Amino acid sequence: MLPGEAPGMGRGSSCMRRHGMRRIVRRITTVASFGLASLALFSTASAGWGMPRGVTDEARQIADLYVFTLALAVLVFIGVVGALLFAIVRYRRRSDDEMPPQFHGSTVIEAIWIGIPVAIVLALFTYSFIVLQDIQEDADPEDMSVEIRGFQFGWQFTYDVNDLGQFSDPASDEQIVILGSAPDFPELVLPVDERVEFRLVADDVIHSFYVRDFNFKLDLIPGRDNRFAVTLRETGVFNGYCAELCGVDHALMRFTVRVVEQNEFAEWIADQVGDDAAVRQP
Repeated sequence: MLPGEAPGMGRGSSCMRRHGMRRIVRRITTVASFGLASLALFSTASAGWGMPRGVTDEARQIADLYVFTLALAVLVFIGVVGALLFAIVRYRRRSDDEMPPQFHGSTVIEAIWIGIPVAIVLALFTYSFIVLQDIQEDADPEDMSVEIRGFQFGWQFTYDVNDLGQFSDPASDEQIVILGSAPDFPELVLPVDERVEFRLVADDVIHSFYVRDFNFKLDLIPGRDNRFAVTLRETGVFNGYCAELCGVDHALMRFTVRVVEQNEFAEWIADQVGDDAAVRQP
């Protein structure tokens, strides 16, 4: 103890300093955590909200629904964390006898914490229902149709020449069959700005037709007729996979989707019909 220092003064000062340091550390931790959370949210947003935009009308509707859902989640997160931080800072305890203002039986507060979740659920349900109805809409009879057949461990794509939409030849009863498996993965050729229906068929076990840039996948189930339709809006080559574990060589069930201009697709059809190796009589 120093000369002139009251008994216990040094120990009390040390405790106060430690208490002050702990409070500073807590504040720094709180600010750092909030900063990291904000950085994570900003990184997600700047990366396209974590969802590819897609190359079909349906994929873009799904992406918009995803962004809408994520935006609501971010708003809820900001509201909850903001309220929590405000309560921590504004009403932090300064003494054992001090209590923040208490509210009991507030109709306004109860209406708010019930109304906001109900509004969020209704908004998500309504928007999801609209998108689901749009992407599951049946194809028109005049739309192009392609059969997708999955088997262990490869794919077969079958075009009926008399069922190709505006590219159809009603007088033809021929089929174009594209068959492939590892290492010669098959290629599904499709025209841009055309609605295409996929008829999914499985020969043995459950497979799943998945193209990442479609933002959509659907199972091929033996004995079941699964279908979906998309309207392609961008040309390019896109990778496809089987997204259902179907056996030891599941990882080798790959294919590509090549979307081309309509005149190029018409030329491709003409070339395939003229190639006996690519045509099979039904």
